[in-house]
Amino acid sequence: MQLTLQPRQVVRPLFGVVLMLTVINSVVLFFYFYIPDDEVYGLVDLFDFDIEGNIPTLYSAVAMLFSAALLWCIAHLPGRDRDRQRAYWMGLSAVMAFLAIDEGTAIHENASDLLERYMVAEGFLYFLWVIPYGIATLALAGIYLRFVFALPSDTRRLFFAAGFIFLTGALGIEMLGAREADLHGTSTIWYCVLYTVEEFSEMTGVVVFIYGLLTHIAWERETFSVVLVSPSHRSLTNGRPGRGSTGPYV
Repeated sequence: MQLTLQPRQVVRPLFGVVLMLTVINSVVLFFYFYIPDDEVYGLVDLFDFDIEGNIPTLYSAVAMLFSAALLWCIAHLPGRDRDRQRAYWMGLSAVMAFLAIDEGTAIHENASDLLERYMVAEGFLYFLWVIPYGIATLALAGIYLRFVFALPSDTRRLFFAAGFIFLTGALGIEMLGAREADLHGTSTIWYCVLYTVEEFSEMTGVVVFIYGLLTHIAWERETFSVVLVSPSHRSLTNGRPGRGSTGPYV
């Protein structure tokens, strides 16, 4: 069986999920502030963007893992300069896999707890994890800048757009939310608005990144197919895809 999809056919449902989760988050927060009911708190726990280990967190982790898988596929596509570029693609795959794990296990929260032993958490740095993650972002930018500029123009624009959208939320709006949390606590409407915009930006950035990856695959191979091969058929072909295959297969 062979499944072939256009990039937009993949990212439209993903962005639809992002919009749906954002609307549900906003609705449950409205209930939280204006309809005092203990049963509402269960919905808040399930869909609140500021709570770890719930449905939005699961979606974000899966989307990041999907982008990590796409990066791995690109690294293993045959083509010119593939060996020279493979390390860069694999490095990005590892970064996205780490971010997916972080999203599911809140490693950054533990980093903040550790740093609070040595630093004062206040103002824009009330959430101290932005310091090591910000430094890591600058380091990655230095390592990957030349690589990104060597990419096709469409891929490069989408990568820059994805990075800008994601980092605006993950670091920029996060720091605004940190200041609000430090000054007025984490139960204000303004704080909820900030983290809603933050998470929406992060999820949208990942969707744009996935679109960029799929577009890049289409640019390199015109088509990218997922081919399901039975064990018996695979043994007959010595584990190699048949003629006309354009990439990794399962």
